[in-house]
Amino acid sequence: MARQKSHDLAVVGSGLAGLTFALKSAQMGKSVVVLTKAEMADSNTAWAQGGIAAAVGENDSWQLHEQDTLVAGAGLCDPEAVRFLVQSAPEAIDWLVSLGAQFDHGSEGGLALGREGGHGMHRIVHFLDRTGWEVERTMIQAVRAEPRITVVERAFVTRLLVEDGQCCGVETRIDGMGERTYHVDAVMLATGGCGRMYRHTTNPRVATGDGIALGVSIGAECRGMEFMQFHPTTLYHPQARSFLITEAVRGAGGTLRNHLGRRFMYDYDDRLELAPRDVVARAIEAEMKKRETWCVYLDMTHLSSAAIQHEFPTIYAKLREVGIEVEKDWIPVVPAQHYSCGGIVTDLSGRTNISGLFAAGEVASTGVHGANRLASNSLLEAIVFAGAAASVGSLAWKGGTAALAGPARAIAETEAVRIRRSLQRTMTENVGIVRTNAGLSAAFEEVGSLLMEFDSLPEAPFAPYPLETRNLLVAAREVVRGARDRTENVGLHFNVDL
Repeated sequence: MARQKSHDLAVVGSGLAGLTFALKSAQMGKSVVVLTKAEMADSNTAWAQGGIAAAVGENDSWQLHEQDTLVAGAGLCDPEAVRFLVQSAPEAIDWLVSLGAQFDHGSEGGLALGREGGHGMHRIVHFLDRTGWEVERTMIQAVRAEPRITVVERAFVTRLLVEDGQCCGVETRIDGMGERTYHVDAVMLATGGCGRMYRHTTNPRVATGDGIALGVSIGAECRGMEFMQFHPTTLYHPQARSFLITEAVRGAGGTLRNHLGRRFMYDYDDRLELAPRDVVARAIEAEMKKRETWCVYLDMTHLSSAAIQHEFPTIYAKLREVGIEVEKDWIPVVPAQHYSCGGIVTDLSGRTNISGLFAAGEVASTGVHGANRLASNSLLEAIVFAGAAASVGSLAWKGGTAALAGPARAIAETEAVRIRRSLQRTMTENVGIVRTNAGLSAAFEEVGSLLMEFDSLPEAPFAPYPLETRNLLVAAREVVRGARDRTENVGLHFNVDL
């Protein structure tokens, strides 16, 4: 039956990309519904510690930021996208400040700029060691104050609506309200990453590849999913599994040591601890295998205790909670899955190959990251490309009857738990930092088998966890296919058989 449009635009996800698109679209007069499957603040954005890269320092330039980004991307970046990103960075910072975001300032009043791996200059705009939290707080406050935006929490998007090749709405299950369909001019996917396909990840529980699965279900093109970034330094401790320790700590002078106390990065890269993430992560994994240890150590004992507490209060407090005193103790660390550099292919305005479907943030592949993301470019990318999408994000839907695309069936939660554990095992063992031909072939077969098994099991009443598990399977299939088909080692993809 034909239905009328409910809003101009629907946004799936409530991280920085989704809220930027919603806010800028509303300021252009559009009505927007933001659908988030958990609470509004539950996103990868809020977990980001480091900051936002922007060439705003006295001796810095967008050209230098551009060069660092291209080097990190290992020849696979889209140069046009990179230039658009870095040239837009100062304006993005100004926009956040205009909304009320607080960033650290130096003694002379200007922005305090940190330095992270892969950056040749100090250019990381930050708020203590919880920049993502501050940015998300700012965005939520601004969105809540915008009357043209409706936010629906605990709304799980199960399927996309398509009519005559155009995406024109979403089907959702809203906690306490049941099923509801939103008919709109265009849909923005801003669902974040898919880290929960691995055993160890810095991602929150909501990072289940929902946007990838939704996009793939209607034919959206994916690219670069094999480029899975592993953060080099997450806390190795049973009471704080996968707690991220930002590389800004290494930028401030923290060093990496093996269990013998040797500063081992001298053996792997001239840039030492400030090498790009893929280099540092592989070095740590190689060192652990060589020494047959479960972790390496981050040493901050030579740094000022007062400076550590001032610059990294969240990390300092967390470490104290588990009995680690950074003034005298080395911090046990291991790499963990952190960020997906690939995603749904978009142009510079967030448009996908499906009319009416947009993507921004971690779920998208804008071409900025290439084979490896430069530190602190992710929050920047979310603002810049979601903002650009807002200027073109309304395509008039003609009305009429729209068809639902893709499966949206749940299975028993106990079965979903078993299947997800099997997925995490095969992805962790076979599609991690270091890969092999045999491992990738085994993973491709296993993921395909698990997906077939999921779809063959009896249907059960709706529950988010099983659908999230299926979404992870679909996203994992894209990751493994990309890794299997990649014929050279580049960036984050390292296959010992190539």
